[in-house]
Amino acid sequence: MRSGRKRVLYYPDRKQDLYYGERYGLYAERGIVDFALQAGWVLTSVSDHGGHLAPALLPAIASRFDGIITLMPEPGSIIGKLVKSAAVPVVDLFDAVGEINLPKVLTDERAIGRVGADHLMNQGIEHLAYFKADASRQTLTRALGFEEQVKSRGRSLHRFDLAAAGLSVLDRSADRERVPWLADQLLRLPRPLGVMIQNDTLYWHIIEACALASLHIPSDVAVISVGNIESLCELSEPTLTSVNPNHYRLGYEAAGLLDQLMNGASAPILPLRVPPGHVEIRESTDIYAVHDETLRAVLQFMRENSQDPFLSVEDIVKASGKSRRHLYSIFEHDWQRPIADTLAELRVLEAKRLLATTHLKLYAVAVQSGFSSETKMSRAFSKYVGITPGNFRLGNPPAPGVAKALLSD
Repeated sequence: MRSGRKRVLYYPDRKQDLYYGERYGLYAERGIVDFALQAGWVLTSVSDHGGHLAPALLPAIASRFDGIITLMPEPGSIIGKLVKSAAVPVVDLFDAVGEINLPKVLTDERAIGRVGADHLMNQGIEHLAYFKADASRQTLTRALGFEEQVKSRGRSLHRFDLAAAGLSVLDRSADRERVPWLADQLLRLPRPLGVMIQNDTLYWHIIEACALASLHIPSDVAVISVGNIESLCELSEPTLTSVNPNHYRLGYEAAGLLDQLMNGASAPILPLRVPPGHVEIRESTDIYAVHDETLRAVLQFMRENSQDPFLSVEDIVKASGKSRRHLYSIFEHDWQRPIADTLAELRVLEAKRLLATTHLKLYAVAVQSGFSSETKMSRAFSKYVGITPGNFRLGNPPAPGVAKALLSD
């Protein structure tokens, strides 16, 4: 006899590894599981079985489950047939136009592209390129966001397109040609160059191409990626700056939508878009691309010392060895942001990282990121992020496995 608890099936196509990588499944499922625990669902996950349980599930789908969450690249797959036969609400996590019209929760690929472009441009880089390897909707939308942001800020835009050059990463016969082609492309462009790559797995192409062309990361080519896969980003040399696509929240929001649908709510007409998380800054963008040596040294000093809550503008002026008027003039003409604003932005970046990767209380985040109080951190967030630190954490919860402490609001 069934209890009154909702029974939900999480059933992604195993092709998710091709499109998103294994970390996608891990973090999205963790978000689904956490919502299921809060909602009291009975959750069946077959994400690790590659679709082999489908024949057993098909006959009993109508009576066994109250809702389904899936990731379905191909409507004609076994999972596609399963979804077609279901008389229960279904939420899909894959961005594709197909014969089955399902409510969708998706990562905001356009916003991911904008975040990557902004990070490179905020380092002072004037020439930027997007490096893509395929023509999927996800890739094209991400590239569009990057290109729109570069153009809106008046910077120089370039493109590296492996598929268009006949060098797709899916074509093994092109393996030997890919790196020399990319090295040649890099040498044709002005430097320093800021490159956003489609995902973390493409980084080795950049590393090898730069070595072949005698270029250095990040002084000649600064690189930002998407995925924030620790095994790729932390163990590469140089380590890789990457945008966290917020897959945990994707899973949590998908479960939330399914819960509403199972309770009788109408399906949204448009997909729900989950914004990207923080940028995990590493060595591949450890550069300030400015011509003035004093400005470059001061920016480096500020980044290295911004977490000191006692660091003031006066300290920065003193460290520069220049007069206040001269340093202010350099920032005004070559950086377009005042010293105080730059320092606050650096502290906000660190606070965002701590909020998204730890369970520290808000006052501890404030102190460790360089703010003298939680109130000052909140004011800076309102100015530079547009939301409170607490709301930022709600949208960017720490990853599974992070040791927990009590949170404060």
